Amino acid sequence: MKLENVEYEIANRIARIEMNRPQVLNALSKGMFRDLRKALSIASKNGDARVVEITGAGKAFSAGLDIREVGGFKSRAEAKEFVYGLVKPFWDQLFKCKKPVISLVDGPAYGAGAEIALASDIVIASTESTFAFSGGRVGALCCISGVIGPSLMNGRKLVEMNLTGSPLSADQATNYGLVSHSVPREELTPTLEKIIREIMHVSPVSNSSFKRIRKTDLSKTKLETAYKELFRTITSKDFREGSSAFVAKRIPEYYR
Repeated sequence: MKLENVEYEIANRIARIEMNRPQVLNALSKGMFRDLRKALSIASKNGDARVVEITGAGKAFSAGLDIREVGGFKSRAEAKEFVYGLVKPFWDQLFKCKKPVISLVDGPAYGAGAEIALASDIVIASTESTFAFSGGRVGALCCISGVIGPSLMNGRKLVEMNLTGSPLSADQATNYGLVSHSVPREELTPTLEKIIREIMHVSPVSNSSFKRIRKTDLSKTKLETAYKELFRTITSKDFREGSSAFVAKRIPEYYR
C-alpha cells in the first residue's frame, strides 16, 4: 500500500509503519495524521499482522506538529476540523488497536511525536534519542500526555516536562517510565526482534484482552477535555506568537 507521508509494509507478521517526511524530521502534518490513521486501521484489520511497529525515517522519530503547515489557521472552523477531523481520529485509532504497538525511536521524539511513543505499548529507543513534551514552547499543547501519562510515568516528571518543554535523554526517559528499553543504535533491531519473538509466544487473544483492560484507564471525560484544550491553545494568540517565532527562529515572547 502506498501512502504519501507513511511507508507501510507487512513482513514476518509485523506491520511496519514508518513516518516518512525526513526532510522535516517527520513533522506531523495534516497528511501525516491522516496517513498514520489509515495505516493503523489497515494493520489492525490485517490478520497477517500480529505486531505493529511505528518508527521514523531519517534522523528523527518525529519533531512533533508541523508548525509551518498548521501554525496559521485561517479560522476557528479550520482549527476545529484539524483537532476533531484529523488529530482525534488518529488517537482514537491508536488507542483501539488490539495488537501490541512498538515504537522504535532513533533520534528526537518531540511534542506529539513523544506522545506517540508514550501511547505505544513498548518503546525501544537508541541512546542517541531525546524526548520532550514541547508543545507549549510553540503555544500549543501535548494534550494526550496529560491523559495517559500519569498511569505510565513518574507524575512529577511528567508535569515538569510539560510545563518546561525540556527534553530527556533516552536513559532518563527510561528511568521515568517513558521508554521501555534504551540501547545503543546498533542494538535497536536485535532488541526489537527479541521482543517480537517473545510476543509471538503469547496468545493474541490474551494480549488483546490485556489491552482492553488497559484501555479502561482512558477517561472519556479527560479525552474530551484534552481535545477541547488543544483547540483552545491552537486558536490562541500564544500559538500565533509561538508559530511565528518558530518560523523566524527566534525566542517567543509570551510574557511581554
